[in-house]
Amino acid sequence: MTGVEGVVGMHAMVTQERRVRARIPLMAAAIAVAMLAVAGCSAEEPDDSASPSPSASLAPSPSAEPAPDDTASPEPNEEPSETAAPEPSAAPLTGQPVTLACEALLTPQDVYDYNPNVGTDPGYRPRTGSGPAQASELSGIACGWLNQTSGQTYSIGAARFDSAELPRVRAMVERSGGDALGGGLDGSYRVESGVGIIDVFFGSYWVSAESSAFLSPDDARPLLDSIERNLP
Repeated sequence: MTGVEGVVGMHAMVTQERRVRARIPLMAAAIAVAMLAVAGCSAEEPDDSASPSPSASLAPSPSAEPAPDDTASPEPNEEPSETAAPEPSAAPLTGQPVTLACEALLTPQDVYDYNPNVGTDPGYRPRTGSGPAQASELSGIACGWLNQTSGQTYSIGAARFDSAELPRVRAMVERSGGDALGGGLDGSYRVESGVGIIDVFFGSYWVSAESSAFLSPDDARPLLDSIERNLP
């Protein structure tokens, strides 16, 4: 090969190489365009299976109205019960003033005749709730005596009532119980905690006497006879 032919050959090889290098960017560009086209097709046609379905909870259904409870609202009574009107309370029991003093109800002589050891009790107070205490509260009197030897006490009360109130006092005495006195006396006798209690009526007067010395109505009979004689 001559020198000219060598030069020509070398020139041809360089030219061919340049053409090849020039085609490489075109081929790369063509490949990139093709890839973009494929990507565009994929974006335009999404896969239904890839997209999540909307959740049912995102669109809540309206709440169902609760069924009314028959027991929640009680039905009104068809026949309301009638409340009985309270009975009017009875008027308080009232007595008429007793102006008799204790020394007149039983004089010192009456007491001495009954028992010489018995005299006026200086510390006398009627027992709460007793007949003498009630007689004193009803405008009557309550009197006390003391046996100086045995220490036994005697408590006697007297109250007076009109014809309208006296039956109420009798009913009160009857509710207390006891046995009829007899022997011409209108009243009763009973024993409570070792104390003999006598309730007797002399006309419009109610006399109540109590003492542990009254083991029977006969033990109080001399005093009751004196009281009956001394009452106006």
